[in-house]
Amino acid sequence: MPNYTKIPDAFRKSYEEKFTNIDKSRIAELAEEDPVIFAYYFLGKKVRLHQAFVMDRIIHAKKRNDEIGQRIAVCWARQLGKSISLGIFCIWACWYNKYPVSISKITVIYLCSKEDEAAVELLEKIKLILYDGDRHMSQYTSDQHFFTGSLKEPNNSHQTTFLNDCFMKSIPPTMKAVGKSASWFILDEAHRLRCVDMSPDDFFRLASVMVAETGGGIILSSTAEGIVGFFYDAIDPEGTNEDNTYEHFWFSHEIWDDDTPECAKYKAYVQSEKIAMTKSGQFKLWQQEFESLFTVTASSFFSHEEVDAGVKDTPQVYEWKDTPCSLGIDYGMKVSRTVLTIRTVIKGEIIQLFQYRCPADFDTNNITNPDWEHSIQNMKKRYNLQWIVADDCPQGDTTNRWIKSNANVPLTLYNFRSDQMSKTDGVNRNCAAYSYRAKLKEGILKIPKWNTIQQFEMKIIEETEQKVLISIKAPTGQLCDTFDSDMMACIPFLDMTLNSDFGVSSINLTIGDMVTKRPMGQWRNQKYYEGVKEMSDEELKQYVENITAEFGGD
Repeated sequence: MPNYTKIPDAFRKSYEEKFTNIDKSRIAELAEEDPVIFAYYFLGKKVRLHQAFVMDRIIHAKKRNDEIGQRIAVCWARQLGKSISLGIFCIWACWYNKYPVSISKITVIYLCSKEDEAAVELLEKIKLILYDGDRHMSQYTSDQHFFTGSLKEPNNSHQTTFLNDCFMKSIPPTMKAVGKSASWFILDEAHRLRCVDMSPDDFFRLASVMVAETGGGIILSSTAEGIVGFFYDAIDPEGTNEDNTYEHFWFSHEIWDDDTPECAKYKAYVQSEKIAMTKSGQFKLWQQEFESLFTVTASSFFSHEEVDAGVKDTPQVYEWKDTPCSLGIDYGMKVSRTVLTIRTVIKGEIIQLFQYRCPADFDTNNITNPDWEHSIQNMKKRYNLQWIVADDCPQGDTTNRWIKSNANVPLTLYNFRSDQMSKTDGVNRNCAAYSYRAKLKEGILKIPKWNTIQQFEMKIIEETEQKVLISIKAPTGQLCDTFDSDMMACIPFLDMTLNSDFGVSSINLTIGDMVTKRPMGQWRNQKYYEGVKEMSDEELKQYVENITAEFGGD
């Protein structure tokens, strides 16, 4: 059974007393010490029990030591009011300057979410709370702008600044978040980050530095999604991390259980979603969204143990001529990335020598521009390039045609439409993925320790068995470009059926040899893989079924 957070009876009692048994003459004094009282009497918001409990734990959380501030992680079911809770806390903290930092001695709160638009939307929701506060306070004062009249510039879609100079600001999950100092760093939808220039774990590690100098706090808030990443580690649902620095709370939909009409509507909504999602085969997703279970909505294609076991501390090599190399090219678009990967075989192991992840919205014409550092022309100068496997897609069509006509290196086009199992569609995604995983399990294919982005992407890739087809890809909102490029680069070295045969040397080199390279032709005991014969469509279908059964596709 999940070890959900239980709210103590003593807190339930104190929660009710805040609205009934309170000295009205002390409201202003008490509101300054309690965001729940502040919300009720100044903003006109009666927060729910679980919201009040979280806010109480935030303000009473102890710093880990003199250098490390408060660390809070909350996993919520959908529609439990996490945005309202965070918003009320932020307003209260800035209004009373509760957490002054830096030379200016002001409260500074940075808000981040799964993407820049979501962070801006969270700040907008907070501003709506201020407008509600204006309407509520207009009943007791002549000031029609009690809260919004206490704002000053900069006051825009990305920042809200109070007259006391305290402010809250939205930041995107990118390098722009680095180099700031804060009282609190609040990360909403922490388990669903869509970072464009690094892995979510790397972003969080870098962004957390903003509270290092100030001794500030971190709040992680999210619904559950999968069993990987810093948020999963912070919640620690299995209770296995004795050194967890986060005070963590875990709520399913059942935490909201009172006699209000709103609660009755919520319960009806949750049950209707359960029925609808179960009928559509999405029961696991319902469990994830409303029971806050850290499960996967489809089978993980790679286990975490498989990926971790495949990691090897190999260097990234800028130039390498000693063994035949393969280049895999995955073409990106506006958000997805263009990635180039170089693989070779050294001492019986398939080693990744180099990978370059291009910026978002990269101009793929650079790949054939000799002035660009990692162009095809320059890759040929740096590596013993014998094969190119490229993404067969519209955005790569011009580049692929140039490679075929001018590169003087055999080109194989790779079909990303994983639901197409016909041999005539080119190198098939599913067959390549199964072969890649088999080599990883055998200990032959290695993932470089330095490539943390690819390690993350591999751990979130899902295998979904549909009525007829099998889909192998990253979950919605995530990328797997580094893995796709690497898989293409590995294809010449995998045991699988291809349109063209690859002859691949397995050279008896060590990792030390990769740094101190020796001239070609001095290696002995060279061994070649035989190019396998083509299979018919029926034979290929049977092959995929066998592979699926062998690796858990039931």
